[in-house]
Amino acid sequence: MQTQSPPVMLSVRRHTRIPDHVSTSTIPRCPARSVRLRELIEEDIPAWFERATDIESADLAGDPVPGSIDLGIPWLQRQRDKFRQKVALRWAIVPIGSTVSVGTVGLTIMSDKEHTAEFGIVIARSYWSKGIGTSVTNLINSYAFTILGLTQIQAEVLQRNAASIRLLEKTGFQRMSTIPATSTEPEELFLYVLSMPATSAA
Repeated sequence: MQTQSPPVMLSVRRHTRIPDHVSTSTIPRCPARSVRLRELIEEDIPAWFERATDIESADLAGDPVPGSIDLGIPWLQRQRDKFRQKVALRWAIVPIGSTVSVGTVGLTIMSDKEHTAEFGIVIARSYWSKGIGTSVTNLINSYAFTILGLTQIQAEVLQRNAASIRLLEKTGFQRMSTIPATSTEPEELFLYVLSMPATSAA
């Protein structure tokens, strides 16, 4: 996950989907006047490619750097397919007064029975330290609990990713454990968790 700094790592798991009776047609509305969320479109591909080829961020996210902007077409299709199947929801982050996205944010369903999802956000380097990450993270957390009916949101982050750790802790996530290194992830990770507030559960 990338915020106003390098990204939070998200684990690879067998994902489920949002139950059919839960509507995902409503786009989260950001109370902040600086940005809005919308669906991903073809015009977002150049901005995606610029973010994805940021070597530092890709390293901290554990993501491969795309070799061609042409890979943006299958990237967009994967996001749309996952959204339609209700296994992952992702929106573009767009500054007010602009049509160009500066990042993406979303949730990937980990367990429909346990009502749990993984959180991910990516923001272009030129928009770091402007409060966008905090505003959008709080918005998605609220949407997850009140609209989707989730009870827990998780994120995994490299221990050296101090800025993304600050974002998670600032928006209410708590460090729950350390995940040991593996053959596919040679660095230890921190697991952060945000549970549904008592007022939302009532």
